[in-house]
Amino acid sequence: MKLSMLSSKVMVLSLLMLSLFSQQVFAENQAGKVGRINLYGGDWGNGWRGGMLYKLDTMPAGISYFTVRASDIAFDQFYALLLAAKHAKSTVTVTYNAGAQDANGYVTTLAITDN
Repeated sequence: MKLSMLSSKVMVLSLLMLSLFSQQVFAENQAGKVGRINLYGGDWGNGWRGGMLYKLDTMPAGISYFTVRASDIAFDQFYALLLAAKHAKSTVTVTYNAGAQDANGYVTTLAITDN
């Protein structure tokens, strides 16, 4: 009885893990120079309070801004890298969630690397 119960728990756990790792991911990359950074303060009256929107000189079709929420764990690092790259006029590569584009053409930033 205990072996059967353990076996069924292992089977359920295995199916759960398989389903989690088989989800489609829509991450894409875009390289370019930082063109514009919009930083919204804590008193801003909409959902972008404390967040950041930015553009590269070459944007993917249909994308108007890349976004970083204030709650993102890498917000400070992304902001610092974008400011440094803009000042140095260097190229960055943005990895973004292409599957989560909203009606305004905003997409969430997943990673930024300096080239």
